[in-house]
Amino acid sequence: MQIIDSKNINSFPTNTLLGYAPINEGLSPDVLTDKELEDWQGFTNKTRKDEFLTARHLFHFLLAQGDLNPNFELTKELLGKPFAQFQGKILNVSFSHSKELVMCAISTQCDIGLDIEWSRRQVNERLVKRFLSENEWKVFGEENPIKLWTMKEAAVKCLGTGLRTNLIELELRKVEENKFSVIINDDKSFQICSFQQLDHQISIAY
Repeated sequence: MQIIDSKNINSFPTNTLLGYAPINEGLSPDVLTDKELEDWQGFTNKTRKDEFLTARHLFHFLLAQGDLNPNFELTKELLGKPFAQFQGKILNVSFSHSKELVMCAISTQCDIGLDIEWSRRQVNERLVKRFLSENEWKVFGEENPIKLWTMKEAAVKCLGTGLRTNLIELELRKVEENKFSVIINDDKSFQICSFQQLDHQISIAY
């Protein structure tokens, strides 16, 4: 388990830690709360169990690396957005995984949404046109579709509405290299940092 060095990543959100870990088998479930243990035991898919447990170990690793209280416990909002709390304090948390890696971002300052994808994954152009508006297609048609996908997914995770939000309702705007913004129904807006590391496209909305 390691932390990604964000010092030279343009527009990376302040007071945010981002870590990663290969999806491991055989990790101890001792880090799980009673509720997490119940959820973990309920998974019938072994890969899902390994992802879940790796993510929880990674979360506790980041708490230690950030000199944060180890008693922060993960919980979820009604629509499923994760966060952590301890003695009235809130820690913003977001997870994402690919076939190879689990990543976790934690922030003491702002809402965050994290999404990652293997950078060499192929995305059909028809799918891209389903989550880009006509205006976005004109502006971003030459961009890496994986980058566009992860930015929109990160924004949805930051918003906390999950599949209730249609990706085409989120309008991407480029600010500068690696830095984007997204406007949601002319109401909410987020900044997005998007970059490549570890053969993955990584996007963080905040």
